[in-house]
Amino acid sequence: MIREQDSSAAHQEDRISGNEPAVPASRLVRQIDRYLRLLNITRDAILCVDEACHIVAFNQGAEKLLGYSRQEILGTALLDLLCDRFRCEARHRLAALTRIAREEHLPFQTDRIIARHKNGERIPCDVSLSQSPMLGHCLFTLVVRDSSKRLEREQRLAYRVEHDDLTDLPNRVLLNDRLNAGIARAGRYARRLAVVYLDLDNFKPINDRYGHQAGDCLLQAVARRLIDTVRQSDTVSRLGGDEFIVCIEQINTAQDALAAATKLCQAFAQPFQILGSEIETRASIGIAVYPDHGSDAPT
Repeated sequence: MIREQDSSAAHQEDRISGNEPAVPASRLVRQIDRYLRLLNITRDAILCVDEACHIVAFNQGAEKLLGYSRQEILGTALLDLLCDRFRCEARHRLAALTRIAREEHLPFQTDRIIARHKNGERIPCDVSLSQSPMLGHCLFTLVVRDSSKRLEREQRLAYRVEHDDLTDLPNRVLLNDRLNAGIARAGRYARRLAVVYLDLDNFKPINDRYGHQAGDCLLQAVARRLIDTVRQSDTVSRLGGDEFIVCIEQINTAQDALAAATKLCQAFAQPFQILGSEIETRASIGIAVYPDHGSDAPT
């Protein structure tokens, strides 16, 4: 819990200066106040802490990012602003940054932490730290930026790299990863793994007759039906065009693979309702089983 800030100026000066005379402490407070006015020019959240990691400056950007007012936060421990769940890890990160800033006198060093908003919300942040000597005191300036949107963009990009744009199924890249992992698990537990390949029959004539939009909708409908047919532990992927691969894990015999392929074949028994038209399609299916037909993903 954030400690209540003492309104006494002398108390704040004593905290900053320790046992030093009051006059130098007053000068330091005034210099920090001037420094803070400069910091309010930027929108970034900027904090200044002493060597005991207590906050001595807190700009308007920090107030907006973290939800605390300057009066609430001055004199409190920097660790109070870290997410409880990640506090130990973040403490080590900040200690390492502080050591680098003190010993190597390098410009701002950057790392990532999880901060805590006043309302309890977790905020992933990029934090940069630099040593800021003032009147003989060793202070540290932290620039804290909310990295939530950047991380979301990175996650969306990473997702798109591994998934098919049309059907949202795993693509060849993610299939290879899951297939390699599945082979490793099958080898560890002396089980089998099946790869079921499906190629839609007469897809080009369907495209020509009903149009490419209907063809795309059909591929999406096929993807949904295949997902509904297999278990959550299995992987349905689209290689491209009208080709799909289903990776079936946790099977013991080749007959188990045949049974799974038969269920996938039966998924095409009912016609698909596409843009007001009833479209029938089937799939040609092939099966390969690990380790009977190969011991690695490409084979």
